[in-house]
Amino acid sequence: MTTEVIVKANHGWPVEVTPLSVGGAAVGPAQMVEPGETRSFHVHGSQDLLVHEVQPVKAAEDTLKAEPILQFFA
Repeated sequence: MTTEVIVKANHGWPVEVTPLSVGGAAVGPAQMVEPGETRSFHVHGSQDLLVHEVQPVKAAEDTLKAEPILQFFA
């Protein structure tokens, strides 16, 4: 059985979606739904989704981690 889950990031923050096994281990990479976007995710047989709204401070930290040079321009 497959279930479609629609995530709408409509409050100005990105939403991180991570597929999990029933035991809680990640079974795939986390994906970001950027602010203003709507994306569909498919959940298969006993799988869970962790849906996390990323707050502005966390988003800024993630950007610095992804692009270390930006720390000098903060």
